[in-house]
Amino acid sequence: MTDGLVGPGVNVELVAFGALALAGAIVLLSAARHLYPKLGIAEEALETAELLTALIIAVLVLTGTGLILVGFAG
Repeated sequence: MTDGLVGPGVNVELVAFGALALAGAIVLLSAARHLYPKLGIAEEALETAELLTALIIAVLVLTGTGLILVGFAG
C-alpha cells in the first residue's frame, strides 16, 4: 500500500542505494581532482592512480545507475 509518494512498483531501498553510490562517485571524483595535483609523486605513478580512480568511479556510477533503474522497474 502506498501513500501516493511513490508508485506501487518502486523499490525505494534500491533507488536510495543507487543514489548513494552516485553521490559517492561524485565525492570521490571531486576529492581526487583536488588531491592528486598536491601529491608530488612521479608521473607514471600519478597516471596509475588516476586510472585506478577512474575505474572505481566508473564502477560506482554503473552500479548506482543500475540500482536506480532496477528500483524503478521492480
